[in-house]
Amino acid sequence: MKYTSIPVLVLADAGIPMIVVTLPGMLALLLPIILIEAWLCRKWLGLPPWVALKSNAAANLASTLLGVPAAWCLAFLFEFFIFGTISDLPSIQRWNSPIAHIVETVLAPAWLGPAEKNLPWMIPLATIVLLLPTFFVSVVIETFVIGRMLGTAEEDPSNLSSDRIGIAVRNANIATYGLLIVGSAVWLLVSLVRHPR
Repeated sequence: MKYTSIPVLVLADAGIPMIVVTLPGMLALLLPIILIEAWLCRKWLGLPPWVALKSNAAANLASTLLGVPAAWCLAFLFEFFIFGTISDLPSIQRWNSPIAHIVETVLAPAWLGPAEKNLPWMIPLATIVLLLPTFFVSVVIETFVIGRMLGTAEEDPSNLSSDRIGIAVRNANIATYGLLIVGSAVWLLVSLVRHPR
């Protein structure tokens, strides 16, 4: 027997790795996010406009290219652990309801199963859930990058301490991730209206 090709049926049941949705989406939204966060950091840290734009551009590029995949990997490992632990339970194997699909999407947002009729609402719900670990990873990466670019000693008169930078980066990310969650929630509601069960 030859094993040189993979049957199409195997690929059809593979599901959707959400990194193929979230990473392109975050790259598409990178410029508006940089502009919003640069404006907020300029205001909160008293930075010149060019310094705020340059530091936030570098930080957001790093958090998008490194943080989004890292957050997805963490969510995937969590999903693998959770479903590897509970999938053999007989009660879980019989549980097939709309609520079960919601719980499954919330607990396992990194890789959605091949539930074609539910994908229109599962994808935006999984996106919302994945924004949570991505937020925390982004704050860590962006605080590090901006801190390295702007950080000064505690006694420096500009008062750009690491704590102050960290608070500004966290708050700027709360604003932009809040907008991302609202946008994804609207996407979810539109999907539910257009594709009712």
